[in-house]
Amino acid sequence: MSNIRFGTNIITFYDHAFWGLDPDLTYPQWSAVFNSDPRRYFEGMFDAAREAGLEGVELAPDPAGWQAALAAYGTPAALRETLDSRGLVLTSSYAHGRQLIGNGMDDPAARPIADDSFRRHAEFLVAMGADTIVTGNIMRSRFGNESPDDTATADDFQRPVAREVHERFADELNRLGAIVGEHGVRIAIHTDAYSICSRNEDIATVLSLTDPTTVQLCPDAGHIALDGGDPVAVLRDNIDRVPTMHWKDCAMPHSGHLLRGDQKERHAVMLTYFRVLGSGTVNWREWMEVLRDNRWKGWATEEIDNSPDPVGELRQGLEYFRTELAPIYG
Repeated sequence: MSNIRFGTNIITFYDHAFWGLDPDLTYPQWSAVFNSDPRRYFEGMFDAAREAGLEGVELAPDPAGWQAALAAYGTPAALRETLDSRGLVLTSSYAHGRQLIGNGMDDPAARPIADDSFRRHAEFLVAMGADTIVTGNIMRSRFGNESPDDTATADDFQRPVAREVHERFADELNRLGAIVGEHGVRIAIHTDAYSICSRNEDIATVLSLTDPTTVQLCPDAGHIALDGGDPVAVLRDNIDRVPTMHWKDCAMPHSGHLLRGDQKERHAVMLTYFRVLGSGTVNWREWMEVLRDNRWKGWATEEIDNSPDPVGELRQGLEYFRTELAPIYG
């Protein structure tokens, strides 16, 4: 349907087996393989997105991020031509908020690095005809920039985030939003599970402290549900600040304090809870009613991190949307 257009974050194509690689590759090993021939992997991802029937792609966390794409193709014009040839457009692009924003919260001397990165990212997006940077945010455990350690407790994930933390986070977002806003670009906060901006009360605080023109929200239904929240409530309460959204399903909640290991090891456990659109616990019919009632228009990013069958699962989700959800919108 013309009002809601589907793309995917190309992290969907990160599964090693999809490329015929050893499924036990570590993240550094996968990154090394990707970086040995990035153009081959980008084009394989774009081909798969086209085969799945999508209209757009969102650039991913490393290794297939915006800087890697620019290095692989040389210029935004060359990358845009590659997408055009497949009937695709760039919908948005991901930024590593946990590092760039978190480092600035921890050390003011690190802020120029984030400022420069977001400025160049915005310039890249403008050249690509896009206008949204989707950024990750800060983990709840220990309320700091570092990943949760293996001694995290349930209380670390259940107790409220101190307002002072939200205020410092918002200050970083407002500064970066002003920078990208000079280029007509906006930041959309991704609702990472177990973060300081994934639960409705936290989202309300952060959005109340930030400029609505340049700092907006990218609700990820699967991440919100995994963290025990209500994705529909988040969407309904913040629909006027949502330029794009991630359509991911989830089997059931899982408390963040139970995760162990480094960031990639924890993410591997989280992946076991995510599901294809329409096959989990998210109430997509109510989600769609919110979009209908607000006549929302924009990009729906059907994201399935590291899918073992990305084309098949993306098609499955699109079929569910067409048959079950699109009629609700009318």
